Amino acid sequence: PVMIKSLKNHISLGLDTSEVFIIGKKNATFIEKINRQEHFFDNMTVLEDPRYIQQYKSKEKQLYIDKYLIALNKAL
Repeated sequence: PVMIKSLKNHISLGLDTSEVFIIGKKNATFIEKINRQEHFFDNMTVLEDPRYIQQYKSKEKQLYIDKYLIALNKAL
């Protein structure tokens, strides 16, 4: 309930809800559940957590940077 209230407050400020970027798969699971109930966002883009990338995927870091840039550029 606290998160739903917080999202409603943020959205009431006039935020564009056509797309939301979610950092981390655990966060995505949580936000997807809320979004199924409340229909806040039209599209949800899930991006890997930067800490996860740095800790476990540092050799592939550039791939994740590119993924972030592509996703964010689509939103512009």
